[in-house]
Amino acid sequence: MLAVGRVIVVTDSSTCLPLALADEFAIRVLPISSYLSEEGTAPDLGGDAPAALTEEAELEELTAANRPFVTEYLAAVEATGYDAAVVVTPAIEFAAMYRNASLAAGLATRPAVAIDARTAAAGQALVVLAGARVASAGGDLDAVVAAIEDATRRVELVASLASLEEIRRSGPVPEEVLGAAGSAAARSVFRMSHGTIEPLGATGGAEESLETIRDAYRASTPHGVERATVFHAGAHELAARLGQLLGGVDFVSGFSAAMQVHTGRGVVGAAWLPKAATP
Repeated sequence: MLAVGRVIVVTDSSTCLPLALADEFAIRVLPISSYLSEEGTAPDLGGDAPAALTEEAELEELTAANRPFVTEYLAAVEATGYDAAVVVTPAIEFAAMYRNASLAAGLATRPAVAIDARTAAAGQALVVLAGARVASAGGDLDAVVAAIEDATRRVELVASLASLEEIRRSGPVPEEVLGAAGSAAARSVFRMSHGTIEPLGATGGAEESLETIRDAYRASTPHGVERATVFHAGAHELAARLGQLLGGVDFVSGFSAAMQVHTGRGVVGAAWLPKAATP
């Protein structure tokens, strides 16, 4: 790989990345458009928490979601003012962006690499930021790729779903992984890591689910935390409470409209990069 100059980091709006951070580190965020009805599309521009989807919108059948096209990735990769690019996509097990990003990287006239984050949402945001910080500091393509790949190996995400109905309908997660909630108040908790989803069981309610996330956070960070975030879908109070339980996070972000369609409202979770053990 070439040790070229200025590197742009590209991702998509399913990443729970606040607009301020995207601007600060010059991250190019490609939008996803969700088709909620025959009347038009809901463009997903990413950024901070949007207004919660209405119940009527949630009940609409998702007919399509436009992931970025190869041409959109290619245009971002070849943006003026950069010598190379890295495109970070959600885990291929849960989304189809990686194929288009890889094709664009292969077609580019400058050095470009597509990387599967092995996670999604706020976990992907942390992976993207790991590379963007290195790029912002003047790191070459090799250094940016190394930082991103290191983050993909360490990143953890644990989330709580208010309902399984929407994610069952959208279909990216096998039923045996989701499990079943025992009551209307129960919330399912799962961990996403290394491209896989592990159920952590159903909890008796919101507070218990937040405590389960906190316990998973503590168990995986014996040497401390490099960076952490809380994310949610229209659950501001739960997100604030989770941030308190974790002892503070670097930022709080909201799910994009496209993500809310798949998961429903009330999702809350955390993603973090554990520090490695010192030699």
